[in-house]
Amino acid sequence: MQRAFVIRPFGTKKDSAGNQINFERVHDELIAPALKDAGVAGGTTGEIIESGSIREDMFSLIIEADLVVCDITVHNANVFYELGIRHALRKKGSVLIKGSPFADATPFDILTDRYLSYQMDELAKARDELADTIQATLNSPRETDSPIFKMLPVLKEVDAAIVQAIPMDLGEEVDRAVAAKSRGWLRLLASEVVDRRFQWPALRLIGQAQRQIKDYDSAEETLKRVIENDPNDIVANLALADIYERRYRRQKNPDLIERSHQAIARILRSGRATALQRAEALAQEGRNRKTLWRLEFERLDDVVRRREVATNRALCNAFEAYRDAFLVDLNHYWSGLAALQIGTVALDLSRDPAWEDAFDDAAQAEAYKIDLARQAEALRATVSLAMKGALKRLERGDKDRVWAEISAADLAFLVEENPRRAVKAYLNAVPQNDFFAWDSARGQLELFSNLGVKAELANEVIKAVDDRMREPEPVADLHAVIVVGHQIDEAARPEPRFPAKGEMRARELMLDQLQRLRDGGARVHVFASAAPGADIICHELCSELGIESTVCLPMSKDVYGRLTFGELDTWRSRYLALVDRCTLLELNSEEGLPRWLRGTQTDPWERGNRWVLELARTRGARNVTLIALWDGKPGPALGGTAHMVRIAREAGSVDVVHIDATQLLA
Repeated sequence: MQRAFVIRPFGTKKDSAGNQINFERVHDELIAPALKDAGVAGGTTGEIIESGSIREDMFSLIIEADLVVCDITVHNANVFYELGIRHALRKKGSVLIKGSPFADATPFDILTDRYLSYQMDELAKARDELADTIQATLNSPRETDSPIFKMLPVLKEVDAAIVQAIPMDLGEEVDRAVAAKSRGWLRLLASEVVDRRFQWPALRLIGQAQRQIKDYDSAEETLKRVIENDPNDIVANLALADIYERRYRRQKNPDLIERSHQAIARILRSGRATALQRAEALAQEGRNRKTLWRLEFERLDDVVRRREVATNRALCNAFEAYRDAFLVDLNHYWSGLAALQIGTVALDLSRDPAWEDAFDDAAQAEAYKIDLARQAEALRATVSLAMKGALKRLERGDKDRVWAEISAADLAFLVEENPRRAVKAYLNAVPQNDFFAWDSARGQLELFSNLGVKAELANEVIKAVDDRMREPEPVADLHAVIVVGHQIDEAARPEPRFPAKGEMRARELMLDQLQRLRDGGARVHVFASAAPGADIICHELCSELGIESTVCLPMSKDVYGRLTFGELDTWRSRYLALVDRCTLLELNSEEGLPRWLRGTQTDPWERGNRWVLELARTRGARNVTLIALWDGKPGPALGGTAHMVRIAREAGSVDVVHIDATQLLA
């Protein structure tokens, strides 16, 4: 959803003739309803509830907003100051409104600007017109509605994608989700940032994180939302171009490679891309050409036959695309390295008889070969310098440094005479369990192996790194199970629901369900929290039955233990033993909500339920089941069993098994 920022006076103000205008009423009866009708979220600085500088947030909102609605009815210094900021930094997306009848004339500097007039005593009548104006402004093909950009057409508009910032703790939570390789966690975050002030940079970050853990379907969905808001978003288009190419390799659907080409084209014609980003886009075009070339021969069984089919003009086209990308920005070492890799392959293939067949005549084939050798020699030196410069600039811990170090290993593979050094370079460069990074490097090594180019060394590297970081094989027949249920009754509970005497019966009922699932033939993986009662009983039964279970806590284990157990010391001891031996996931390291979600309507316990549901749904299981030990009543607690049952039913893909908890009262 697109976002608006409203610039207006607050409270009741007077015009120069002393007439009073209630701007809260104007907002409530005109502006807010019109924004809602137009399908646009947002408001004024009054919506900022995080601690910090209102002034800084106001600047951010003015710059980042897709649309600004500005009420210029009275001469208000703050209003015109904020409007001036918008006009100076953003070319379009500003809607002016002015109430009538009031005494203050429109200032000279915006006298020629169009504005929508509303009657103070007929606010509801102007609602439809304002909603239509908002939609028309958002969809307008006009270059600018800013008087500043009209007078200074060469002035550069600020790129909102660059100045937008996301809360630090949200970025940290994304990193934790990536470290856990949790597709469900990232999907939860993607849903939670919608309509927040920082939604676009957050969705951009989350989409890239989903791509990093190879959840390409979710990454595409997330990044397409960014593109729907801004078709020329450079970062989102670059990521989508890569995702479409990777999916094309698996599915061989021509539509996917065309979508990758289209994303690249949007970047190149936008006029917003830096030289480095243009090089990145052109390098992706080279990758697309390389993929199309590889698909011609990689399924062939015989190396000789693969070399014969691979020797064609498509090979040359891929080399030239990478080379041209590198020439756009010599700091973009990756495109230069890719050109050198393809050039090395082409030079090796040029020794075969099939080389001449790829050209019009023998002279042309020989000339291209000589020029290719010259360019490859130049690339070795230039790429080496570019790579050294990148490693010098990138600090330890910088995410981009990983790629630079892997690229340095790729270069060592091409030029290093001692093969042991090349193998060691990869072992030092590829982070353990970073399967996305290794997947990219491994694919290039497989190309060398398949074509018989430095094949022995390529196979040695692949084996060495594979042995160290085996990616878990997907379970063909996995059954993901969520278990929820009532907590054991507190001593003072007026109406029994899960009395202490009912524990053995609860164990019997849950044991029966878990045994049925285990004996069904599929591998069962249980997800449950660790509250005293059904949750802890479930994990203990899983341990007895040899079923894998993950403890999912909405906050840190220490905070959860303090808030949940009170005087239930025996249950606390069971809890501590449980979290010590089971796989543990913690959604939040603090009590309640992370800072970036505070002040919203989000409940931390309900958030925990949604998180667990997404963890199970994205586990790659054939079936997802919710087992609920529940009395069937709504219940007073937020985020309780009733809530989990409701959202599981709403998901539409979860089988809900209800164990009637009233049996515990017998």
